[in-house]
Amino acid sequence: MEVLMGIAPEDEGKGEIVPPPPRSWLNWQAHREKSGAIQISELRLYSDAEFIAEAYDFGPYSFLNALAHTRANVRSLKPGIVLRAEWLLKADMRVPFHTNDNHYHGGDIFDEVAALVSLLLDARIMAGPVDREFKPGEDPLGRPRGYDATYLPLLPISQRAPQLPHLHGMRDLRSLADFATLPLLTPDGAAALIKAARLFQNALWVADSTPENAWLLLVSSIETAANHWDGDQRSPEERFALSYQGVINLLHKAGAGATVPKVARAFRGVVGATAKFVGSTRPRSAKFVGARAFRGVVGATAKFVGFMETFAPGAPEKRPTFGKFNFSSEPLTAAYKRIYALRSRALHGGVPFPYPMCIPPERYDDGPYSEIPGGLACSAMGATWSSDDTPMLLHTFAYLARGALLAWWHTLVPTDATRADPPFTEILSVRPVADRFCPFPLTTPTHPDETVG
Repeated sequence: MEVLMGIAPEDEGKGEIVPPPPRSWLNWQAHREKSGAIQISELRLYSDAEFIAEAYDFGPYSFLNALAHTRANVRSLKPGIVLRAEWLLKADMRVPFHTNDNHYHGGDIFDEVAALVSLLLDARIMAGPVDREFKPGEDPLGRPRGYDATYLPLLPISQRAPQLPHLHGMRDLRSLADFATLPLLTPDGAAALIKAARLFQNALWVADSTPENAWLLLVSSIETAANHWDGDQRSPEERFALSYQGVINLLHKAGAGATVPKVARAFRGVVGATAKFVGSTRPRSAKFVGARAFRGVVGATAKFVGFMETFAPGAPEKRPTFGKFNFSSEPLTAAYKRIYALRSRALHGGVPFPYPMCIPPERYDDGPYSEIPGGLACSAMGATWSSDDTPMLLHTFAYLARGALLAWWHTLVPTDATRADPPFTEILSVRPVADRFCPFPLTTPTHPDETVG
């Protein structure tokens, strides 16, 4: 079990609290050190996509094609992949008496693997419960298990057209090759990657039922990666201007333009949001012009925009005839700023992402789907929006976010690292199970009349 009770370690309360590495990363490191497997677990990864090929021996992890089909709609959820995982970590019974949750993402080791698979394959994928275990000295064909049968994934259903049409289709398990780089990452890099992937995974999962929440999850996935990267080379003044150009204008109008560099350096980080949360909702005495305007986050917007400008891909290869987004630099930067402002307003002001950005995309003549909301303005549910305030549709940003996360992932891998790509199969094996998988050698006959070969 993942959750274990115990006592505090001897060094409790001493030194800096360091988050532990992700369990999937630790398990792979143990495999690299040739530690023996304690047991092997199999579980289903559920998806509404279909899969070809198989991928074996990513360290302790293999991905088997279940050839899943349903008699219902092709978009129905089904157990498409079998994850086979060698378990090499011994249980740690200690429970420290301090909070240590910077690494926490709300899932277990199998959820970590499923999230990375979801990101790599660009598909809805969730881990189901363990349903078969192999242990030393026991049945070589394993034993069925139902410990967590109540945790079967449930995909929310929507009667509308899909928000992310590209999710429905075939996925090639040979596209998991970059999963082999996981053990090459630093512990904190692996933790940041998995947290970002978990948010991306959940965004895909709820996109059709609650697209406004999918927007928040996608932006959060980029924020998580950007917080680890934080490689924005802008000066404090440039970051300040990106977030609060209006404040700079007010300072110049008041004849205090010379103070802009000092103000920018003084307000790196979060200003206003924390104070509003704890009750200081209004400054009682403004010491400089624009104090009331300077409410929110300075630096977070620049970090988000800088990350997307650095890592996001260019325009898709196939473009729609109508409803194209302008992928040139200035419109992209303006769109990123607007999207982050909408995220902040949704979280702190209770105003969801605009309705026009949460409608399914349209297509013409069976071509690529539109990338932006249609029209010059939109009115729905008592609200109105200008097209300038609704820069793109959800599937367009999902494309940009995934491309950015994958490009950032590549920078986490040391340049001098070498990886051994695992074997892939194009044709599924139909050989007897005993010929292709015998996890633990038997030391005693399984039956008095049988001998062990």
